[in-house]
Amino acid sequence: MATRHGPFSDASVGDLFVYGNYKDLMAHGLVPYRDFVFEYPPGALIPVRLAGGDVDYLSLMMLGCALVTQLAAWAAGGPIAGWSMAALPVLAGALVRTHFDLFPTALALVGLALILARPRRGAVELGFLLLALGMMTKLWPAALAAVAFCWLLGRGERRLALRAGAIFLLVVLATGIPFAALGGFPSKMVRFHLDRPVQIESTAASVLELTGGSYVTGDPVRPDRFKSNGLDGGAADVVAAISTLALLISAALILRLVARRPTRDGLVLAALAITLAFVVWSKVLSPQYVVWLLPLAAVAAGHGYRLAPALVAVAALTTQLWFPANYFDVVYQHAWAVVAVGVRNLLLLAALAATARALARSPSRAAAAPNSG
Repeated sequence: MATRHGPFSDASVGDLFVYGNYKDLMAHGLVPYRDFVFEYPPGALIPVRLAGGDVDYLSLMMLGCALVTQLAAWAAGGPIAGWSMAALPVLAGALVRTHFDLFPTALALVGLALILARPRRGAVELGFLLLALGMMTKLWPAALAAVAFCWLLGRGERRLALRAGAIFLLVVLATGIPFAALGGFPSKMVRFHLDRPVQIESTAASVLELTGGSYVTGDPVRPDRFKSNGLDGGAADVVAAISTLALLISAALILRLVARRPTRDGLVLAALAITLAFVVWSKVLSPQYVVWLLPLAAVAAGHGYRLAPALVAVAALTTQLWFPANYFDVVYQHAWAVVAVGVRNLLLLAALAATARALARSPSRAAAAPNSG
């Protein structure tokens, strides 16, 4: 109800139009990737093909995904995590029902919960399978798989890590090869993301707002071919390159830390940290990305960590200052909106720093009980 009535129900800007266009193209016999650019991995075709631009169908699908995510958060972080998920509609607003991001999030959270329940036979392998399906819907769950792989290695469970990693790879290949055989995948998708400019709400864009010299791509009447608004020109390419380097360095440090601190808390913190790094340092930071972060933050809160989850929650609420009702104030570069975006990005950076610090201070390898798997 919170996303349909009241202050958190605005759905005036979203991706429903894009999903509807994709569904119409497929209904006319066109093949994704080969015949038209599809910006997501193949798993995204499931919600797009089923719901398209129909807000009611997509809402029902995402309601189901939200309930699954809540149950997974409860399993991974206990009652605090589970009850914290009840705040998702308020913290994220209507975008939980106008974007399909809860679909890969549900897959990722169930996968993480299964890996945390690792004494159960086959739980880790099934967890990696679900993370692979999540990656083939939206790429970010691959970061959780990398964290879990290093976590298993840190626990001395090399055979289990290799077995789970092989399952992950097989699922990715099985999902992607048919589309590669049809043509266009993954080259067109990769080229789409390499060519697109820095998205206007990203951390890199906040830096460009300070340096100046860049211009906004697309407009409300004639959106660009990347279906979003970005900043290009000036120092955009340099800032984007530095941001990508920061992402790689952050990810490497997080993977090293979780291998040295392979406790349950270590896995939970590393999962949140690497997702924060992916969100903060990528050239795109769409409003719906908070849907990826909030369940992981809830699980971290369930494990007794408060600062980073609180910062993520405030960042999600801050996003609603401009999205969706005042999104075009960002496009038209109104000062208050540009500042609000910058504040949100600083909050996420602070959450990343707090999570990384907690991970660095968590128990070391010696405190983790080894298991032969």
